[in-house]
Amino acid sequence: MASRWLLALGLALLGPLAAPAQVASDPLERPTQLPPLLIPPTGQTDPRPPAGPRGPAGEYDHGHLYLPNYEPPAPRAPEVCRPLGRWWVNPTVELAWVPSRPAPGAVRLKLPAGLDRAYPGPVVPVDGRTTDDFQGGFGLSVGRFFGETNTHAVEGSLYLLGVQDYVFPAYAPGMLVVFPGGASNSAPQFIPLPPPLASRIVGVFPATLSSFFIGADANYRRNLYCSAGTRLDAVAGYRFAYLGEELFLGDVPDPDSDAYTHNRVLASNAFHGGQVGLAGEWRADAWYVGGAAKVAFGAVVPHVCASGAFVGAQGSASGGYSRLSRLADPPGSQFAVLPTVNVAVGRQLTDHARLFAGYSFQYLSRVTRLGDVLAPAGTGTTFTDFWVQAVNFGMELRY
Repeated sequence: MASRWLLALGLALLGPLAAPAQVASDPLERPTQLPPLLIPPTGQTDPRPPAGPRGPAGEYDHGHLYLPNYEPPAPRAPEVCRPLGRWWVNPTVELAWVPSRPAPGAVRLKLPAGLDRAYPGPVVPVDGRTTDDFQGGFGLSVGRFFGETNTHAVEGSLYLLGVQDYVFPAYAPGMLVVFPGGASNSAPQFIPLPPPLASRIVGVFPATLSSFFIGADANYRRNLYCSAGTRLDAVAGYRFAYLGEELFLGDVPDPDSDAYTHNRVLASNAFHGGQVGLAGEWRADAWYVGGAAKVAFGAVVPHVCASGAFVGAQGSASGGYSRLSRLADPPGSQFAVLPTVNVAVGRQLTDHARLFAGYSFQYLSRVTRLGDVLAPAGTGTTFTDFWVQAVNFGMELRY
């Protein structure tokens, strides 16, 4: 019995010593099994941190690097060429000067058939008289940009010098002159007086010189250069201008009456042409300087007509009165050039409103003037030039 307990005790002491001795006997041999409770490696490692929160829901984990969600950049809006606004409206007040062209002599009217031999016709002392060379007017420009960058647009403008009337007295020796409906609503009636009253009475009646000028254009604009403070556009389009001058018997006519056209001589000129040019502006803070230079090439159509007592009228010359041969309609259209220059200085009030003051010059190379039509000397139509220069004040509204 004692020997069995001694054997069991010896085996218990030799068992732990046997494993280290076996491992030490072969140091190059590696274990084929991992210690228990360990997960065997998969051979692939993921450097990214595990998805989802590492701590309890809603709790910040100091060991986790939080990055914002990635969003692709939004597409950049195209750069808008200033000034802003899709539509624009520019009303202006015009203070203009035009050249005068007075007639060289008086005009003697022709009485109805059978009376002009016994009685001298009424005399209209138009020599040296002209409408005022200073005139007030109105201008308006309207345009619209297309697209998101304000690089191309259409625009139209209107330029109007108000009708200028100059009323002065005319004389009818040996006659009474009556206006049945009033001097501004009806044509005059000439009543010859018998002698001896004819030599003692001179009828007096009003005569009126009138002039007016209209300009208009329609253009396409295309941007050539645009920066933070500068833009330059090319302009191409259509140009129209109309100059009219007339002499009629009577006072300033009633707007609802056309009686003044019954005794009238009119010289008018209509211009039509194609136009090209440049327009732009330069900005510095709230101030800006803008301008445009355009030239139109086309034709002017002159027109001269006489009605009533002016048919067969005569003009005074050194040897007396002679026929006004230029009252006949002039020849057809004539080539003409119409350049225009505009300059303005203004201040920006808001992104969509600004005030400005400027100067404009328009020149029409060929026209027929009333003063030349009423000149008895020479034959054929006389052509001259015409210009308008103006100071203007206005506001520009954009939306």
